Amino acid sequence: TSLSTPSSSANIRTLFLSPHLRVRGRRPIGQEGARKPGRPVEWLDEACQYADVPSVVLDPTTKLPYDEKDLSNLMEQSAKDALKESRRQRYGNKAKKDPKINFDHIPIQNQVVLLFPGQGAQFVGMGKKLRDSKGAMALFERASEILKYDLLSLCVDGPKTKLDQTLYCQPAVVVTSLAAFEALQEREEDILENCTDAAGFSVGEISALVAGGVLQFDDAIRIVAERAAAMHECSQLIRSGMCTVKVLAASRLDEAIHYARETAREKGEMDVCEVANHLYCGVKVVGASETCMKFLEESANTFKYTFVKRLAVSGAFHTRQMEGAVKRVMEAAKLAEITQSNMNVYSNYTGTAYKSKKAEIRGALAKQVTNTVKWEQIMQLLYRKHKDYVFPRYIECGPGKQLGSMLVATSKKAYKSYEKIEV
Repeated sequence: TSLSTPSSSANIRTLFLSPHLRVRGRRPIGQEGARKPGRPVEWLDEACQYADVPSVVLDPTTKLPYDEKDLSNLMEQSAKDALKESRRQRYGNKAKKDPKINFDHIPIQNQVVLLFPGQGAQFVGMGKKLRDSKGAMALFERASEILKYDLLSLCVDGPKTKLDQTLYCQPAVVVTSLAAFEALQEREEDILENCTDAAGFSVGEISALVAGGVLQFDDAIRIVAERAAAMHECSQLIRSGMCTVKVLAASRLDEAIHYARETAREKGEMDVCEVANHLYCGVKVVGASETCMKFLEESANTFKYTFVKRLAVSGAFHTRQMEGAVKRVMEAAKLAEITQSNMNVYSNYTGTAYKSKKAEIRGALAKQVTNTVKWEQIMQLLYRKHKDYVFPRYIECGPGKQLGSMLVATSKKAYKSYEKIEV
């Protein structure tokens, strides 16, 4: 009998639900095997082949004992499978292309990896040692025109309280870092030909994109200015900050973060507390509200991690507190011209080299402000560039030596090839 009519369907279900019916290889459908009212028999579900699903969905007069949600999901999955098969037949099983540029033609000892610092590396007096570089001074002048204040004067003379503010700190670090790279190119005229990789920590990623030829300097400064202003505003929402912690295999940092957030919610506060930076093996930075920060500080022994110190920053960067900045950074990035990179540039958001798609570059820049900085993952990739422990040159361009400190924590052998451009 056909199952395509309501009456026959009802008769079949009545037959299937008979308590006296025995099926080969199945137990009797009696009290112990009966299903609850309104639900199909288990072995009936297993017996359905769904061969007539299309007619059931397309013909509203056709009724079958199939759950409507199951039918919809099945049709959706069938459509996806058909699309995949169509693409497979058209394009074949092509392996995904490695986004990294191959520089094997350059001897490993001649290759240069550029490292650009982020917020926190600034100090009053940075830029003094770059005054002899015409290219460096030209960058400071152009940046001052865009920002509408004397950036070089702020970097060299301070005051420190102003330089440390997110609003001014981020542009100052980016421009000083790029000025250092400009001075390096004047000192070694052919060095750009040997630059194979560029990575920047947090806002330093924008410096890396400029060095790699992806962003133009003017566009980069406009993005940084908008990023700094937006993140500064977000940091005013609640009293928050960042701290460095060390973890071991026995540490339960995730559990501590969970309870810290729970404590904040109980007080009716914004529950900001999450890992903001992976620095290097066993060392992380946590961004948190003041309530959560105190909990982490007081609970270190309980959860078996080391609370190292609080950082001199004004907000919980790279956490959900910065959500208001994402759209603004994206809008600024949309106005920027994106060009093909001339070296491998690494994304803090993904922890890998950027692909060539413009939308992905803009998206990663915006998402970076609320997501964890994967510096540890990037450093592992850059460290592994060695061939039989012959390393490329790792050159830090910008204020401070924090990136060199993290490199030595990653590999003392790689650190022997580390250089610092003084600013």
